[in-house]
Amino acid sequence: MKTVNKLLLLLFAINLGCAYTSEIVYDYNLEVDFNQYDTYVLCMDDFFVEHTNHPNLDNEEVRRIIGDAVALEIENKGHRTNVLKPQLQAGFRLLISEETAEFTDCEHLEELEYWESCAIHTETYEEETLVVYVADFETKKVIWHASIVCDLQQSQKKLKPYIYDLISDLYDTYPKT
Repeated sequence: MKTVNKLLLLLFAINLGCAYTSEIVYDYNLEVDFNQYDTYVLCMDDFFVEHTNHPNLDNEEVRRIIGDAVALEIENKGHRTNVLKPQLQAGFRLLISEETAEFTDCEHLEELEYWESCAIHTETYEEETLVVYVADFETKKVIWHASIVCDLQQSQKKLKPYIYDLISDLYDTYPKT
């Protein structure tokens, strides 16, 4: 019985090691009192689509949803929007990277080598990272930012709640009390 338990524990540990988890990465300026800020404005440049070669990941609708979620969360932190006298600028970045992997099987003997290539399949993986930030409007320096690897390949029905949950999780690291 001990052997079975050890085997199950080992399999569980291996499974955890292979599991994909998204971790929030964040940083902020320790010298800044975030409670001193009352007003903010969204960075309008962040609403322009950058990755036109990935229209299903980066498009006007996705950016609008992200912007709305950022506005909601920063207001939940006690800031109010003020376009004329903002103290903070809130924004986001959508980073998309591609990696191509080639799957091969070159198990054959030299005398039987008749394949031109041993490639079975080539696959391109896309990874999206969502970054949110807050900058001091006067000094133009970022005072807080957080990021998470995400998957924007969601159905239209699931995309909005998914993004809102991501932004909420990111803003949980925002240091305003």
